[in-house]
Parts: sequence; C-alpha cells; structure tokens
Amino acid sequence: MARRVLLVEDDLLLSELLEMLLMLEGVEVVHTANGAEALQRLERDRFDLIVLDLMMPVLDGFGFLERLGSQGATAPPVLVFSASTSPAVAERARQAGAAAVARKPIDEAEFVALVRSLIG
Repeated sequence: MARRVLLVEDDLLLSELLEMLLMLEGVEVVHTANGAEALQRLERDRFDLIVLDLMMPVLDGFGFLERLGSQGATAPPVLVFSASTSPAVAERARQAGAAAVARKPIDEAEFVALVRSLIG
C-alpha cells in the first residue's frame, strides 16, 4: 500500500514541486491550501504524514496543530515546513506537536530524507 502525505501549503508552485518530489518516491500526495481544508480532509481520509506550512490564510499552521492535537494518538506525524523557523518558532511548533521542523528553502534530498524518516 502506498504511503499517503497530506500537504498543507498555500504556495501553489512550491506545492507542485513538493508533490512531484514525493510522487517520484512513490508517495501519494493530497494538497490543501490551509489548515481548515486540511482538517476537513483528515475527517475523511487517513494519512501517514502531514507536511505543514505555518503561515497560511484561514487557519494557520499553529491553529491547525492545536486542533490536530485534540485528536490524540490517531493523528499522523507532522513535518512543519516554513520560512519562519527561528529557534523560538521551531520550539513552539515542536511543543504544539510537530515531529520535525524544516526551514524553507530546503534541499530537495534533505526534504525527501526527512519525509522517509517520518513515514518509514
């Protein structure tokens, strides 16, 4: 069974690049443009990993993490992928439940390696 990733990113060009990288690894990718859309998608589908931007319209990454945390053990791991990963922001993301934090821009090989490590 193919691994599934929920990509939560409002930048369409970046989303297409990340989706292409993951598809080359045999990963099925579902894209949403904000945290609210992602929460709705999680109600219907199961994912092995969530790749999450922090700065998005409607519901940002921190709001998403807060709501996801209320789902408890059923939530998949979250890789926060954001341009704003100062040490304080990265620590806040980890405390909110992120399994890993990566800074944009990221090396493509590093991104794929991070995803592999989180979904097995």
